[in-house]
Amino acid sequence: MVYMGHLVQNGNAARIVRRAVAGCAAAACVAALTGPPPAGAITAQAPNTRPNILILLMDDTRTGMTWVMPKATAWMADGGTYFPKAVVTTPSCCPSRSSILSGRYAHNTRVIQQSGIGNYDHNKTLQHDLKAAGYRTAAVGKLFNNWNIHLKPPHFDNYALGAGYNNAFFDVDGKGVTAPYGTTFIGQQVNRYLDAYERTDSKPWFIFAGFTAPHAPFTPEPKYANLSYPWSGNPAVAETDRSDKPAYVRNFNQTLAQGAATRQAMLRTLRSVDDAVDVIHQRLDALGESNTLVFLLSDNGKFFSEHKLLEKFMPYLQAAQVPFYMRWPGHLPNAQDNRLAANIDLTPTALAAAGLTPSYRYDGRNLLAPGGRDRLLFEYWRDPDNGAGIPTWAATYVAGRYQYTETYGTGGAVVFREYYNLATDPWQLTNVFNDGKPGNEPAIAPLSTALKAQRTCVGSACP
Repeated sequence: MVYMGHLVQNGNAARIVRRAVAGCAAAACVAALTGPPPAGAITAQAPNTRPNILILLMDDTRTGMTWVMPKATAWMADGGTYFPKAVVTTPSCCPSRSSILSGRYAHNTRVIQQSGIGNYDHNKTLQHDLKAAGYRTAAVGKLFNNWNIHLKPPHFDNYALGAGYNNAFFDVDGKGVTAPYGTTFIGQQVNRYLDAYERTDSKPWFIFAGFTAPHAPFTPEPKYANLSYPWSGNPAVAETDRSDKPAYVRNFNQTLAQGAATRQAMLRTLRSVDDAVDVIHQRLDALGESNTLVFLLSDNGKFFSEHKLLEKFMPYLQAAQVPFYMRWPGHLPNAQDNRLAANIDLTPTALAAAGLTPSYRYDGRNLLAPGGRDRLLFEYWRDPDNGAGIPTWAATYVAGRYQYTETYGTGGAVVFREYYNLATDPWQLTNVFNDGKPGNEPAIAPLSTALKAQRTCVGSACP
């Protein structure tokens, strides 16, 4: 069975043109890699050297899990870089995915809850600007929570949407397909679009591929079902005194055994993601598509019983820290990049690589340009349909130094404050505001004033 939708296949001429432009002159490429320009009309630079763009998005993968993906990580390191300090700005699927595909904080996308994308402006997205500039566009796998997979998502030429593990159902350009194993199918479907685009013309392409793995229910392929990944936890899992934390945190009581079991189940499913990414890698090599900018990252992290917590959604680093790899042979240093990177940086980086001026104002940074930041805003909104009673909160995160968090009541007033000295307390065990040491806490007013401004920031005013 062939799942090509309505793609046109016009022979082999495109392959010759595509390979000819893959090795663009360094000077021409570097000229396009400036910092984020002001918003305006979409304009293109050096159209024959525009890279293809591929996003490989995992679900709930926190930092430190991709060691079970040796093929994928080796490929990403060859002509690429890794951001060990990467985080997401909202540890929740829909808000984070909306930020990834727009380069904007959730308070600007207006997608603030897990259950759907609500007021999302699809015209202020990466796919909008790339399609307007002549890119072919496709979305594969999980795009957003509660998205009707039978609806063609705006600004995507092709779609193969679906989620799940065994016998997962996908709508492929209007045709229903049941896949024996969802992760494997996503890799195969990406390759089908690659083949079709290769045969069609020399236009660059953008493909978004969203894996369900390693999200619950953590169903592994049979060949990986019995792999053992024992774990003894970390200082945050061993925390016994949570009296310095807000009441909603103290309502959770996950154990080390539960966290270890969740971790093991998730790692088993990531083995199949490794296989799927490798299949895509091999096809790109066979097609000669070296001029491809690839991102491999996750929409949020996950707790393995740190602070006795499960899921994500809460203002502790395991929920925000994610793997973030970027590969573009000839343009990246094949080295670790220790800058503070975030999900909101993907779209600005991709548009800069394509030499495009954005059609709207975004908040993130172009990671291909020099310079960096020392802080970010974390934000989360109470979701009546999800999140086990977790209230609205926001935090200023200054990497390696501190995190200041405010929890808000239903009327918006601050009901709890947390401050963690990350230089001495990286596991966030001691809230300085409640450590029983008067005079040890920082001044609240400047922290609260700065956080208030960050919660409404737009564009270059954002951290």
